[in-house]
Amino acid sequence: MMKQNKLITLIVLTITVICSSLPLQGQTKLYNQYKHRTDMVVMCVMDFPITDSITVDITLFQPLTPDHLWPMVQEFNVINLEKDTVNYYYSNDKYAPLHFYNVEKDNIKRFYGPIRNPDNDYVNMSKLVYNYNTGTIMVFHNIETEERCDILDRFLIKALKQPELLPKTNEYK
Repeated sequence: MMKQNKLITLIVLTITVICSSLPLQGQTKLYNQYKHRTDMVVMCVMDFPITDSITVDITLFQPLTPDHLWPMVQEFNVINLEKDTVNYYYSNDKYAPLHFYNVEKDNIKRFYGPIRNPDNDYVNMSKLVYNYNTGTIMVFHNIETEERCDILDRFLIKALKQPELLPKTNEYK
């Protein structure tokens, strides 16, 4: 009986050590890279529905204060945004477009060039989206195929007229 208790204890301890050393599932690598930041809200939304049957993982970044907005935009190298325009639309009720483009999956600070090999390119890219009104940067992951990329683009175009379709950081607290 004593040997059996020791064996059970050893098994439980081994399982605990193994489980605690595994990375948490349900979080993107990008989220884990930035979750410690104190100048922005960093969130991860897994399996966000963009259609009835298609979901994507999203990492969101939102500045904590207006003073953090422009440094965040610069840090993520958001292409072709001007400081005056970013500041004008932030927390403004005026209609503002989304700004989105493809980035490298493993380095979202780098623009993903033209699609040359559809079989591999979609697997290796993510989509960076900047929401002018909320100052939120959203990175849509697991694009994977041209079809999924087209569906995501249609979703984002639809979200221009229906901004409530986009995830918001205050929804997931």
